[in-house]
Amino acid sequence: MLTKLIHSKERWYLALASLLVASCAIAPNFWPEIAQAQQAARTAERRTLILDRAPARSIADPNPVFRAIAIDIEHGEVFMANDKESADTSVLVYPSQFPPTDRIMEPKRRISGPKADLGMICGVAISAQHGELYSVQGESGTINVFSLSANGNVVPLRQLDGVTPRSTAGIYLDAKNDELFITTEHVNRISAFPRVFKEDEEAKRYIQGPKTMLADPHGIYVDSDSDEIYVTNHGNWRETVPGEGERRGPDSLTRSALGYTEPGRVLPLAPSTGKFIPAAITIYARMGQGDAAPIRTIQGPKTLLNLPDGITRDPVSDELVVANTGDDSLLFFERNAGGNVAPTRVLKGSRTRLKGPVGVTIDPKNNELWVVSWDNHIAAVFPRIAQGNIAPKRVIRTAVDNAPMASMGRIGAVAYDAKRNEILAPN
Repeated sequence: MLTKLIHSKERWYLALASLLVASCAIAPNFWPEIAQAQQAARTAERRTLILDRAPARSIADPNPVFRAIAIDIEHGEVFMANDKESADTSVLVYPSQFPPTDRIMEPKRRISGPKADLGMICGVAISAQHGELYSVQGESGTINVFSLSANGNVVPLRQLDGVTPRSTAGIYLDAKNDELFITTEHVNRISAFPRVFKEDEEAKRYIQGPKTMLADPHGIYVDSDSDEIYVTNHGNWRETVPGEGERRGPDSLTRSALGYTEPGRVLPLAPSTGKFIPAAITIYARMGQGDAAPIRTIQGPKTLLNLPDGITRDPVSDELVVANTGDDSLLFFERNAGGNVAPTRVLKGSRTRLKGPVGVTIDPKNNELWVVSWDNHIAAVFPRIAQGNIAPKRVIRTAVDNAPMASMGRIGAVAYDAKRNEILAPN
């Protein structure tokens, strides 16, 4: 039996050797054709299977989350964006002063419903002077403007649809210069619009291009006194062309222009320019435009930056305050800081109840610091000069204490359940 196996192996090796010799013999004539066929297969348009059907069942978080925050100091109200579709996407309005409680707190009012046309709200800003609330939607890039007293299923006062065709993240109102600033993640862009924009208005100016070192920008703060723009960057970088992401024109790269509206259409692969760089805060001249390099950058291991998101400035201490999502912390920097510098102080630890903090604002009237955490459905209020591992003065929560994290463990991959013959798709 052993002899037969050996002979069988020998025959297999001989056959393999013969095949290799034959392939070498025909290489001069046929390898170019084979290479050409392989290249054609690689560059051919791929077709995807489109499943246009309702899910068999869904697992979703029914509790609102807090994605962004803005405070109306004059009227004592705080506006928080809830970007969860499974919890009725909305803007929730709470009083800024209330007795401490650990119970779920109902908002004073909320803006939601089909007329409000609120999608994935990633940023909010307010103008007490003009009595307006501004929100920006992540998926569509739409800016909605509502009255500060708006409630329920109301139509926006005005709307700018599709600021850019990729994911927008942050919005800031420069009240002094009457301008709205928007960050857009996937095209690494900062756009400036007039506060009173027209329905189809393009940006007055933008900052975008390889010299800008914008890398997945999220939070934005504009200091009208120093004429500087502060932007938090997650660090996902790719080379962009100035003008990429315009809603119209030859460089628009909109989904329709690329053919994504056609079922099964997939953009052919191109050489990648993408890379991961350390998270950073990049600072620009307020009137900068085009491929403008930052004035200075806060970046490096000493900074502790890890998926930084919301950013603001403490008008009393003149510090930058950053919601550090990836490290469940709040970081404070000197406003004029640059380079690989350590924070002046850090708010972090189990007692803080920070979990995936994404938004931050200061209430100088009441000497308080507000932080919203997406993962655990909590808005926490601290003393303005808080640091270390301290408990908040009070919290607003939209879920019970032992509710699952809103992130569901940051699941990001599609899976197949062979037993039930089902596709599991996170959304």
